[in-house]
Amino acid sequence: MYSDNEVISLVEQYMDSSEHPDLRAYREQTRQRDFADKGRFLWTLRYIAKIGHYRNKRILDVGCGMGWQAFTIALLDAGNAVTAIDILPSMIDGMRECADNMHKKRVSFNLTPMCGDICKLNFDTNTFDSIYSIEAIEHVHDMTRMIERCYSILKPGGTLILVNDGNILNPSFRDEIVKMWNERENSWEWSEYLRSIRPIEHGDARPFAVMREEMVRAASPKLDEHAVKAVVAATAGWLKADIERLAINYKSGVVLPTRPTHDWCRNPITGEYAERLFDPFVLATQLREAGFRAKVGHMFRKFPLTLANFIQIRSLNRLLFNLRPHFLIYGEKI
Repeated sequence: MYSDNEVISLVEQYMDSSEHPDLRAYREQTRQRDFADKGRFLWTLRYIAKIGHYRNKRILDVGCGMGWQAFTIALLDAGNAVTAIDILPSMIDGMRECADNMHKKRVSFNLTPMCGDICKLNFDTNTFDSIYSIEAIEHVHDMTRMIERCYSILKPGGTLILVNDGNILNPSFRDEIVKMWNERENSWEWSEYLRSIRPIEHGDARPFAVMREEMVRAASPKLDEHAVKAVVAATAGWLKADIERLAINYKSGVVLPTRPTHDWCRNPITGEYAERLFDPFVLATQLREAGFRAKVGHMFRKFPLTLANFIQIRSLNRLLFNLRPHFLIYGEKI
């Protein structure tokens, strides 16, 4: 439908089509990261379209953000109908403005933005030919529920494609994420930074430990300082109701839960994870348990590493993830 240069030009126009407060900083982040290498940005989406057979397909983008990828997928084939969902109203507001302005320029694409949680949206069974999610599953509240819902709303033979860099098997990336978790958990400076880049989404951003401490003190005002700190530390990753229940029932000497290793940085009110780390092989097993035929892949763009993108030798895959953390999980509904 469009050449590579035309697609890139249209995506840039789309990105500049709104001055939504959250979009402005998100746009700059994208240009410094994913869109810094425009060739890789487009290659990634063409690769997903290729393995997902995106020709005249009904497609769901989960965690679409402001919709850069969804808009691109819609451009790659005139017959594609893309529904793009995100849990954050601010994202969908910015996306709708961008899409509306591109339609006014008479650019042809079929894209429907929708605000909602994949774990709760009531799509009919057998609705979509394919579902993909790019750099979004690290925020999902309940991965098991998401996978189950994806299986339900996919047509038989439909594909689920998960692309992410939150790879626990890459030590340098893992260490970087853990450092960020500690900032999000404890740092007021980090909260101020979040408010500066997403003034609507993060308008009330506070350290997660501070939020839990307020809940503990409100639920059980008589707890001493030691007990408060112990409960706050033990409840990282918990939601408000469970935190309050533990605070109310806490007694000196009780053995508190151990904090999870890799999925504890979580907003206790909304349930959203700041980011999570995944073992790609465990994630593929979750897909199989839900009924998918699943395999672990890589996202190498240059030969000869492209030959290893879907090699199914676990020991070799683990070595390759040291080179680049990005993984792709490909699932086919049986």
